[in-house]
Amino acid sequence: LDKATIEKLAKHCEDAELEAYEITKITEDYPEMTYKDAYDIQWTARAAKEARGHKIVGMKMGLTSQAKMKQMGVSDPCYGYLADYFSFGDGACIKIDELIHPKVEAEIAFVLKDVLTALVYLHKQGLFFVYPFSF
Repeated sequence: LDKATIEKLAKHCEDAELEAYEITKITEDYPEMTYKDAYDIQWTARAAKEARGHKIVGMKMGLTSQAKMKQMGVSDPCYGYLADYFSFGDGACIKIDELIHPKVEAEIAFVLKDVLTALVYLHKQGLFFVYPFSF
């Protein structure tokens, strides 16, 4: 996808998040979209959040089980970022009407002593791979 389309789709996704409405899968309109395009859209939306003053506080892995990858038709786990306003403290009041598909998911988090400079995930054969990235 070209830069203008990436920016348009990032805004489309961010608007849906911020105004709490559901959108259809982008690949329905852009079936030629690649993983790189998807990550470019995600990082463009991330930059918009940071420009509004939000902080990126962590990373999130998705589709980490073979069953879920098969269900979704993908061969590799995906990753994203966690912005400061994505979490709620213990005992916080959560306004359900401000969420699109509210649900609770069990998550495992690691608090690290040093800055993480590589993304590590479990490959389908049980091997660990390391890819460089930065926050």
